[in-house]
Amino acid sequence: MTDYKFIKFLKDKKMVDAYQYYEACSYKLYLAQLSLSALNNVVADYQKKETDVAEEFYRDAATKGKGTYSAHTNSVNYLGVEASPTVIMDKLTMEILSLLHNFFDTFAQWLNASLFAEDGLPMERVSLTKVAGKMASFPEYTGQFITDVIALPTNQEYLYIADYNNTLKHRRQIYVENKFDILAVKGSVAVPEFEKDGRPHVKENALDLLKKKINFCSSILDDSKTYIETFFANVDNQHVAHRLYNPKTYLFFGSEEDYKAMRSPVNHYHYIEVDAANIQDSYQVLLVCDRMNGSEEESIEVFNSPYPIIMLRDSASERIVGIMKPDDGVSLSIKDEKEVYYRKYTPQTTGYEHEMFMAICQDEPFHYYPFLSDMTGGYALPEHDENEQDSK
Repeated sequence: MTDYKFIKFLKDKKMVDAYQYYEACSYKLYLAQLSLSALNNVVADYQKKETDVAEEFYRDAATKGKGTYSAHTNSVNYLGVEASPTVIMDKLTMEILSLLHNFFDTFAQWLNASLFAEDGLPMERVSLTKVAGKMASFPEYTGQFITDVIALPTNQEYLYIADYNNTLKHRRQIYVENKFDILAVKGSVAVPEFEKDGRPHVKENALDLLKKKINFCSSILDDSKTYIETFFANVDNQHVAHRLYNPKTYLFFGSEEDYKAMRSPVNHYHYIEVDAANIQDSYQVLLVCDRMNGSEEESIEVFNSPYPIIMLRDSASERIVGIMKPDDGVSLSIKDEKEVYYRKYTPQTTGYEHEMFMAICQDEPFHYYPFLSDMTGGYALPEHDENEQDSK
C-alpha cells in the first residue's frame, strides 16, 4: 500500500525520488513472505500425507497384526502443473533467498538516494558494499542504524543470503533436504550446509531459516524509515541544494477568447525564477502533483521533467536572463514509465537568444500541465484599448 504521508515527507525534504526504492524493498519482502506462506503450506501438506500413511501402517499392525507400507508418490498442483513437493520446496526456497538478495541491492539504492541525494553514487554503480563504504563521507549521519549499515557487508545474516545466491549462480545447486522418518512419524525440511569463500554455513531448518532472514531484512527496512523520519524531522538534507519542483509556465494569447479557452497561445515557455546575480551551475528538476491537503482522497504523484528547455527569469525584473537544458540528452514525455529522478539541467547565460526565441515562438506542440505547473501570462486587448495587454 502506497504510503502517501511518507512520500510527502520525502518530497518536502527534496528526496522524493528515493521512495521508489523504499517501496520496491517493501514489495520484495511482501513477495518473500508470500512464498514463505506457500512453502509452509507445501511442507505441512506433505508431512500430513506422510503422517497419515505412517499412522495407517502402525494402526494396521496393531489391529490386524500386520502393517504394510505401500510405495506412493506425492505431488503438488503448482498453478495447474503437477510437481514433486520437494521440487516446489526447492523452488520456493530459491525464490525467497533470491528476493532477499535483490532486496539488499534495492536497499542500497534507497539509502543512496535518500541520505546521499545529489552527492550519491551514480545509479548504475550502487551496491551495498559501496554505499556502506561511502557512509563515512557523510559525518552528519551517526547512531546505531548507521553503524549497522556500515557493518552490513560483513553481517552473518547478509553473508548467508549473498553466499547462498552466489553459490547457486556461479557454482552448484543447493538442494533442500526433504525427509520423513516413518519410525518417528516426523518430517524435516532443511537447507544443507555449504561453504563459500571459506565461510561455512551450517545445516538449518528451512522454514525457521527463511523466516529469520525475512525478519532481518524487514527490521533493517523499518529501522531505515525510522532513522530518516527522525533525523530529518527538524533539519533539511544537506545534499539537495540544486533541487526544485514544478517550473512555472508563461502563456500569452492573442485574444481574451483564446485566453479563456486556453488555446493557441502566441508566446509560451516554461521558466524558473532566479536571482540574476546568483545563478547556480546546475539545477535538478522534478514534477510533483501534491494533493496532500487534508482531504479524504489525499495523494501525491511524481513525474520526470519532460521539458527540453526552461527559461531563467530574473525574479526582480521578470526578464529572461538565460536558459537551461537537460544534461541527459534523452527525450522524456510526461507519461514515461521510467525510473523517477531529479533531472539535471545546466544553465546557459550567453548566446542563448536564438534558442530562447525559438522556444517562445515556435509552432511545435507546447504542453502545459495545469496540475504540475502554475501559469502566468495574459492576452492582448483590442487595438483601440489604451493598454496593450491585461496581465493575468
